[in-house]
Amino acid sequence: MMRCFYYQRLLPTGQLKSGVIKLAFLNPESARFYLEQRWKSVIVKLVMLPGWYNALYDGIKLVGQKPMKREELADFFRNMAVMQRSGIPVFDAVEELTGDDSSKTSRRLAEDLLESLRSGSSLTDSMERHSDLIPETVRYLTRIGEASGTLDRTLMDASEHLKRVGKIAQDAKRAMIYPAFVFLSIIGAAIFWISYVIPSISDLFIQMQVELPPLTRWLLELSENVSTHLALSLGLIFAVIYGSLMLVKHNRRVRYRVHQLGLFLPISRLLMRSSALAFITEYLSLLVASGINVVDSLEVLSQATRNEVYRESILRIREGVMRGNSLSSEMRQTKRFPGFAIRLISVGEQTGSLDTQLRYLAEEYRHRFDHVVASISEIIKPAVMILAGGLFILMVIALFLPVYELISQTNSGY
Repeated sequence: MMRCFYYQRLLPTGQLKSGVIKLAFLNPESARFYLEQRWKSVIVKLVMLPGWYNALYDGIKLVGQKPMKREELADFFRNMAVMQRSGIPVFDAVEELTGDDSSKTSRRLAEDLLESLRSGSSLTDSMERHSDLIPETVRYLTRIGEASGTLDRTLMDASEHLKRVGKIAQDAKRAMIYPAFVFLSIIGAAIFWISYVIPSISDLFIQMQVELPPLTRWLLELSENVSTHLALSLGLIFAVIYGSLMLVKHNRRVRYRVHQLGLFLPISRLLMRSSALAFITEYLSLLVASGINVVDSLEVLSQATRNEVYRESILRIREGVMRGNSLSSEMRQTKRFPGFAIRLISVGEQTGSLDTQLRYLAEEYRHRFDHVVASISEIIKPAVMILAGGLFILMVIALFLPVYELISQTNSGY
C-alpha cells in the first residue's frame, strides 16, 4: 500500500528542500532510511500524511495529464518483454523505459513503477497501484510470470493480448462513428429548418389566410416552440443525454437493462453478441494457455467483461464449474453461446486440448467480428440516408400542403 509523506531534506548547499512523495511504506522510520539511502542526504523531517491525502495527491497529479492509450500500454509491456528476454533485470528494464525515447505517458508509468520497485515491491504489486490503467488480466499474467520465472513470455503475451483487445474495441467504435455522425447532422439540419426556415414561411401562410392541414399546423407549432425556447431545448436535450449516460455508467442494474435491450434489437444484437464472443474467447484463450485454471480464468474474465448480461452468464458458469460441472455444459445452460463454440470447447475438455480449441475460437470470432462490423456499416449507411430523406420529404409535404390547398380553392372559385 502506498502512502504520502511530507519531507524536508538537507541539500549539500545547506538549504532545506521540502515536498510530498508517495512511497510503499507504512512505517516512517523505514521510509526515512530508504530516502536517505536514495538521496544520500539527511532527512530533517518526515511525516506520514492522512489516508485521504492519497486520493487528493493522485487527483492533482492527474490534472492535465494525457491518459495512456491501450496501444502505448501494449508497446510498454512489449519493450519490457524484449529486455527481459535479453537478460536485463526487471528494475533496469523499467528504469530504461523512463528515458527520453519513451512517450510522456510511458515515462510517467515507468517512473511510478520504479518508485514502487525501489521500495522493495514486486512488479505485480507495483502494478496494483495502477489497476485503473493496467487490466486485471495483465496483472494476473505478470504474477504468474514472476512466480514461474517466465516473465518475458507472459509480458509478451500481455502485450499481444492488449493489441488484439484494442482492435476489437476500435472496430466496435468504428461501426458506430459514421451513423452517429450522420444522425447528429440530421438533427442539426432539422433544428436549423425548424428554428430559422419554417418561421419565415409561417408568415407567408398567415398572409395567404388559408386553412392549414393538421400536419402543417403541428410543424409550425413545433417550430414556434423550438425557436422561442431554443437554448432551453438544446440544454434539455443535452441534460437528458448526459444524465442517461451517467446513469448507465454508474448504475449496474440500469446498465444491465440497457445491455439486455441491445441484445434484443436486431442490429445492436448482432454487434454486441459478436464483439462479446470475440472478447470472451480472447480472454479465456490467453488465461487458460498461461496455465490459469478455468475457475480463476472465469473470475478474471467476469471482472474484465463490460457487458452486464454476459458478465452474469460468466459468473453462473463459474459457479457451475466450481460444483464440478464441465465448462461446455455450463455454457450451454446459459443459452448465450453458439453451439459451434460449445462443441469445440467440449472436444478440448475431452482431449485435454482446451487451450488449443480456445485459441482457435478466439481467432475465428475475431474474423467473424471484423465481417460483422463491415456488414453493419454497409447496412446502416443506406438506412440512415433513408431516414434523412424521409424527414426531409415529411417537412416538404407539410410546407407544400397549404400551397396545394390554396391552388385547389382558387381553381374551384373559377
